[in-house]
Amino acid sequence: MSAGPGTTRSLAGTRRGRSIAGLSTLLSLLLFGGVIWDAGYARLYPAARFLHRPLPLLGLATLAALTLVAAGWLAARQPPASTALRLGALGCAVLLGVGTSAWGMFRTGFASTVERDSTLAVSPDGRYAVVRLDTRDWKDLPHTELRVRYRAGLLSRDADRELVDCRRGWPSGRIDAEFVGEQTVRVTPAGRSAVTVTFDRQMRPRHRVDVCHPADD
Repeated sequence: MSAGPGTTRSLAGTRRGRSIAGLSTLLSLLLFGGVIWDAGYARLYPAARFLHRPLPLLGLATLAALTLVAAGWLAARQPPASTALRLGALGCAVLLGVGTSAWGMFRTGFASTVERDSTLAVSPDGRYAVVRLDTRDWKDLPHTELRVRYRAGLLSRDADRELVDCRRGWPSGRIDAEFVGEQTVRVTPAGRSAVTVTFDRQMRPRHRVDVCHPADD
């Protein structure tokens, strides 16, 4: 007994629906992966100065990805969902996806670029390092920052505050740093006096220190 025309159209529609479902799942994974990368970069490099914390964007991306997957599988299910439901889910997925992408590009456009990342000193127990970050902001202006980094392989992260400040801009030349204790660092910029600063468990300095101040007195 041969299948009728209606059966043939049904099978074709099923194959087409599965293709849409697979494509929507792939797109959702790419979208979510991009936001995960963005969140990881912001965690490792707070010096990049993202305008917003990544958590809200991550939540929006998760919602967009789930909606996109739902839209694809609504198209693949048998019996098929109503046209209004499928179009509604697809419309929500597109709006959320476009919103997530636009928000991500806006954040990235105003973020600084880390041009050089160099380690100046490592703590005696190997858990912490003082790193020098040479960055360039969205106005193409250069900046230099010293931050404490927690060393844990892929889970490494930088402090959300600078270890020391230089309000008038870091002088050109070499910057030396050495640990004189487990959480105490001596910093010596070129042509300046050395300063000593201690940081807490959050890798934040216990007292604000202007490393350029001694030479300005």
